[in-house]
Amino acid sequence: MNAKNLFTFVAVIVSLFGLGLTFAPEFMAGQYLTNPAWLNDGVKLVAQGYGTQLIAYAVACWYVRNAVSSLGGRAMLLSVLLSNLALIVIHTLAVLNGVEKATGWGQVILALILSIWSGILIRQTDRVVA
Repeated sequence: MNAKNLFTFVAVIVSLFGLGLTFAPEFMAGQYLTNPAWLNDGVKLVAQGYGTQLIAYAVACWYVRNAVSSLGGRAMLLSVLLSNLALIVIHTLAVLNGVEKATGWGQVILALILSIWSGILIRQTDRVVA
């Protein structure tokens, strides 16, 4: 459970979601939304924009995986932690309010695992640096 493994795992997973949202928003809507008819041109644009941000995030995780002890590496650990804590809240509310299918619970579990993993690594790097 080292940071290199975390960043590699995040880069792969986030790339898949980023590519899906960027190039196949209809497919992603069918997988996650309880009513895929909610997917209109505006939602597609937002999904594609978010997908490109996820791809950029994946590239950043990939490049920082060998530099965890640097300030950039520690900043990316914090980014993984905070973004996944937010995703836990967002996907939980979406599933509970009937916006997302039950597959959204998979996102909650994944975000919880990544939050715990990155939180542990942040504590470890803080002890090494301090």
